[in-house]
Amino acid sequence: MDNLCNQKLVQIITSNILETRLKKIFKKLNISSYTNLSVNGQGDTGLQSGHFDADSNVMFMVMLPEAKFESLINELNQDIRKGYHHFVFSLNAELHSPFKCRSEDS
Repeated sequence: MDNLCNQKLVQIITSNILETRLKKIFKKLNISSYTNLSVNGQGDTGLQSGHFDADSNVMFMVMLPEAKFESLINELNQDIRKGYHHFVFSLNAELHSPFKCRSEDS
């Protein structure tokens, strides 16, 4: 399969009031492509039903080359140490859109 790019898929679940904060981090790191969704569920902090703004979560999905991955994780960990509630996980991913495959510097 010649058209694959190995990248990282980072998923971040956080309060909707932190959405702008995450977008500023992305801009700082020159990350211009992401998907964000309104999500609900239940976890350590209880039920997040999405019925009220204070009770709403968002999830960001970001595909990154390995070169940008560590910088993003470092920024998110700084936020977490400051007390911001982000649930962050990542997966190794194969990108199957050849036109999206860029050099590691992008």
